[in-house]
Amino acid sequence: HDVGTCYRCHTTIEPMVSKQWFVRMEPLAKPAIKAVREGETKFIPERFEKVYFHWMENIKDWCISRQLWWGHRIPAYYCEDCGDVTVAKDAPDCCCHCGGTHLTQDEDTLDTWFSSALWPFSTLGWPENTDDLKYFYPTSTLVTGYDIIFFWVARMIFSAIEQTGKAP
Repeated sequence: HDVGTCYRCHTTIEPMVSKQWFVRMEPLAKPAIKAVREGETKFIPERFEKVYFHWMENIKDWCISRQLWWGHRIPAYYCEDCGDVTVAKDAPDCCCHCGGTHLTQDEDTLDTWFSSALWPFSTLGWPENTDDLKYFYPTSTLVTGYDIIFFWVARMIFSAIEQTGKAP
């Protein structure tokens, strides 16, 4: 069988099994596919819809955790008192399960495409309903490369629909 090796020094790469955070993608993909099929979002040239649909219709759950020392930290807090996990926008003062106060934030960071996917509306003041968000969102044009349709564009579309109710 194939064994991974480092492209620089050619040493064997040993996979390390570890716990990761995933986003269930099927419920997010369906409205994003619909937005393009119904013309709410258009690809120009139209042939690039094929790349989008291929990825979205064959989507797998997304591993959003990365073991890096920089980036947006995953907002999950482990309770040392009861062992449960709390996921929250802001750091909790106590565990929502047992009331314990010994909480430790997960050390992992979010995949860079996770925060990049929020760009069309987060740069306009979201989650607040700012004047800029009302005026500029959704946008009329996004110029990007075809090579990141599935990395960035697809993620922007499903994230935008999930968070704002509108395709970007």
